[in-house]
Amino acid sequence: MSSKPSEWSASESRVRERSNRASRTLTDEDGRIWRVREVAFADAAPSLIFESEAGFRRVRVYPGEWRSLSDVELYELSWRT
Repeated sequence: MSSKPSEWSASESRVRERSNRASRTLTDEDGRIWRVREVAFADAAPSLIFESEAGFRRVRVYPGEWRSLSDVELYELSWRT
């Protein structure tokens, strides 16, 4: 199996494009930077992934307009499981 982009299937390419497009960063109350991105999985609905040097979180239920939430609202959302 090759990992060359030219050999990815169309659906894999769309998932990668959507994942890359749908991300942002936020800073929590402790000054820690979190990267937040929407990730599609083959066997499940998309999830929001919150990543920092302290760890990561996966949120499965979130609003479609998550990109427009404030940093505080988005960080609060990260505690939902």
